[in-house]
Amino acid sequence: MTQNLSIVLVTRNSKSVIFDCLKALDDNDDITSSKNAQWIVIDNASNDGSIEEIVKLYPNTNIIKNDYNAGFAKAANQGFKLAKNNFILYINTDTEIKKNSISKLYSKIISDDKIAVIGPRLLRKNNTIQKSVYPEATLWTEIFKPFIKLYVSLKENFYKQGKCYTVNSLRGACFIINKKYMQDVGCFDERYFFYLEETDLFRQLKLNGKKICYLPESEVYHYGGLGSDDKMSFDKKKMYNNSLLKYFSKNRNKFENFIIGKIIKNK
Repeated sequence: MTQNLSIVLVTRNSKSVIFDCLKALDDNDDITSSKNAQWIVIDNASNDGSIEEIVKLYPNTNIIKNDYNAGFAKAANQGFKLAKNNFILYINTDTEIKKNSISKLYSKIISDDKIAVIGPRLLRKNNTIQKSVYPEATLWTEIFKPFIKLYVSLKENFYKQGKCYTVNSLRGACFIINKKYMQDVGCFDERYFFYLEETDLFRQLKLNGKKICYLPESEVYHYGGLGSDDKMSFDKKKMYNNSLLKYFSKNRNKFENFIIGKIIKNK
């Protein structure tokens, strides 16, 4: 089988989940198997022995070991630079692909040269549907966040399996991206350490005339929050707010920046 995909996983102390993810990639879809795809693992200074085990089990894997936690965007760009194929699958370590789910995404993205990104329906372990599609981040989506979350959850149930949808943004746990289109917009913005880096990338691609698509027919398990066994404590809310300020500074107008700054300051 001709190699079509490069697969990038960013990891930090994810020993409890990454091997299930890799096994599913190897067993559940020919296009993602270690024989047929280029596997790239970017390690953000893990100390759990997971990288050494990956080398033993999957010796053809390309591995970069950072000696510090570089965050997602920088590590993802390191993976981009190693990728040899025209399409890259970015996938979280706390996921497991279902049978032929990535082949379905690949078939769709190569069928339309306007598609820059395509993502699957994300499922919880009990097979219930996760929020997979998101609106563009604006002042109004932040102010009315509880209502937006409810709207997104309800709307998720109405996406039909037999259709491909053009959407504003996707949850970044799993997606295929056209490498050339990604390069055209400068890849991930490394000013983001964690949160909103994929949201920003998708926005840049849309501004460049490309489509972000959602294919519910493709299904991937996502065990959100289980991507790392890292005990390093950090304030997720503070990290999100820092990313939000960067996102607004880059993408929204002065009025929205002023208001969001006041909202975050008063939280």
